[in-house]
Amino acid sequence: MPRSRIINASGGSGTLAAQPAAGSTTGGNALDCSTVEPGSLSCLFVVDAETNTLTLTGKFQVSNDNSTWYDLAGDAQNPANVVLATGTAGADAAVSRVLPVPPAALSWRYIRAAVVNGVIQGESVDTYAFTWQYRPFIGF
Repeated sequence: MPRSRIINASGGSGTLAAQPAAGSTTGGNALDCSTVEPGSLSCLFVVDAETNTLTLTGKFQVSNDNSTWYDLAGDAQNPANVVLATGTAGADAAVSRVLPVPPAALSWRYIRAAVVNGVIQGESVDTYAFTWQYRPFIGF
């Protein structure tokens, strides 16, 4: 059987120009989980932490109403999300990582990718971009 086509969809991008306080979550655009074939969803995170000592951590959040968002744990042991990038005193290169989405995410109506800035507040030079990749749900 031929493999169904792959969809690349923007999950949003931006900067931390609003200067969120350390520990703040900045979410991307929601993806409707009903359009996704189970087991096929991943997300490319491209983050650039330019502010000195700033850390950027990626995570997924789920919602049933596209308004109230809940953090999605990687598994039942609730492991901590890993820092993707740390800003230094000089120019920093963007970091690109593909993160798999835990299967339980598709039991919710919506999912979004998000970054958490740690240590200090974010600035407009700190950027993020999310790209979803998945096979479309064809039906039964």
